[in-house]
Amino acid sequence: MTSGPAAASAAAAVLAAAAASGVQRLWFNSGSELTSFQEAHAQARHHGRPTPELITCPHEHVALTAAMGETMVTGRPAMTAAHADLGLLHHGGAIHNAMWGDHPIMIMSGYPPTRAEARTSPVFWKQQRWDQGSIVRQYVKWDYKLSALDDAGLVVARGLQVALAPRPGPVYLAMPEEVGRYPVPADGPTPSAQMLGIPRLGPGDPDVVSEVARRLTTARRPVVVTDRVGVNPQAVALLAELADTLGVQVRASRYRMNLPDDNPWHTTDALDQFDVIVVLDHPVPWMPAVERPRDDAWIGWVGPDPIESRVPLYELRADARTTADPAAFLAAVLAEVGSAGPGDADSIRRRRQHPPAAGRARRSTDGGAPASGVPTPALIAAALDRHLRPDDLLTWEVFDTTTVSRTKPGTLFEKGGSSLGWSVAAATGASIAAGGAHAVAVTGDGSYLFGSPDSCLWLQQQCDAPVVTVVVNNGGYRTGTTTLAAHYPGGLAVTEPTVLGGHLTPSPDFAAHARSQGCYGERVVAAADLAAALDRARTSVERDRVPAVLDVWVPEHLTGSMDPGRRARTPADEGNTDG
Repeated sequence: MTSGPAAASAAAAVLAAAAASGVQRLWFNSGSELTSFQEAHAQARHHGRPTPELITCPHEHVALTAAMGETMVTGRPAMTAAHADLGLLHHGGAIHNAMWGDHPIMIMSGYPPTRAEARTSPVFWKQQRWDQGSIVRQYVKWDYKLSALDDAGLVVARGLQVALAPRPGPVYLAMPEEVGRYPVPADGPTPSAQMLGIPRLGPGDPDVVSEVARRLTTARRPVVVTDRVGVNPQAVALLAELADTLGVQVRASRYRMNLPDDNPWHTTDALDQFDVIVVLDHPVPWMPAVERPRDDAWIGWVGPDPIESRVPLYELRADARTTADPAAFLAAVLAEVGSAGPGDADSIRRRRQHPPAAGRARRSTDGGAPASGVPTPALIAAALDRHLRPDDLLTWEVFDTTTVSRTKPGTLFEKGGSSLGWSVAAATGASIAAGGAHAVAVTGDGSYLFGSPDSCLWLQQQCDAPVVTVVVNNGGYRTGTTTLAAHYPGGLAVTEPTVLGGHLTPSPDFAAHARSQGCYGERVVAAADLAAALDRARTSVERDRVPAVLDVWVPEHLTGSMDPGRRARTPADEGNTDG
């Protein structure tokens, strides 16, 4: 426990316990029942008591997503506050992403007063719910409604203990209006999650460690399939060591930088090419409808939750599973193989002589570029690959990133879940938490609209954390166009001149929108202009401290063309020729 004077209200006790537990920021959306937090924060600052920084957010989806960005780069817990049931609902799909991204965030929302004398607005009747926590219960590890009889600090410490325990994830706390202002004793220690104890995972079942070490040593062609090793930089180094020591290939997602892109042991080969497969913290290592391991392959499954208990129906097989911390597991396997005999050494030596590739295979950067020289996803990726510096933070939610090289852990981030509108707010939160580090968010036009860009740009300016946003604008949603074509090839919905439900035409002028908010905005319609546009955006962010938005027009539906002969759109097509 942290000793020192406790604050004089339940809201103050909440903030004190959060700070003692490592929470540095409260991403705050105002509400009539949340004013106690504002007063408690002001009192703590005035008296020099520890309290999270209160960051005003204009939109709940942005607040929760920015909190995810914070936890990505710090590994520490974060906290959000939203207005009653409706503010909680306004988090939207970000709650799904918080769960699947393993983010230790305490999501709070208020609850209207129930005392007759405090009901001064009709909304205090309308905002009552029988079970407010049920809104998010399927997506959080723990939920609680605070009462006046509770030790508010202890409740927060318990919630954050659960959030931080492996596998980390969001928790929820409801705070009734009158409870937030309820007086608490002004003395006594401040509880924390650390006081309650945060469990740590070890290397897992020793028998599974030994079996994996033996299998990796003697296999003809082994592979490690991973999604989340890159959350821990130490695990990245250990995975690289394992791959090089044993000649083990690695099939890694881009959720994080799991293995440096210049490492020669990357592979994209199908799983039926391998006789030993080690799944290392990957929620969906293969999809049986697309590919599957061969029947005689040995499969070991390792991670914080090796049965993926969050998923109701999960049919992927394994010969051995163990609950383990990936870094500790890799270290244990390396220790085991250090005693490999001569026969094993010969097998390893043969594998090491034939790495699968010199780093990640680079696809041609002319990637379907039309004769007109308009940008394409491949050309955008190539321009970003040349532009980005090793320490730049990159958030991504559009096309494949394998041609954008990342070699430093903690510099590549994808959302983990499937709710779009994540990239820009996540980059904003990451930049704020990293002290203004240069961040680049790459997103599609539909995703950009989902993410409340006006709120994101305001937050970047308010917190002096400008971000470069690259909007890959193909004038539509993939799900409503190319997926439609895949499900109904030759169908009427596809062959009509306008695909209803999929096209975003006329396209919003994202560059003009950025400029209207005092930001730098530029439309890019020629591939030859990409490099210079990225440089201008960096100058705006780094020198001028002004957010930058590049609206990059690509041929319609190039990410999965419905009509390969369709020409690229131009600004003139929409009667909009300004930059």
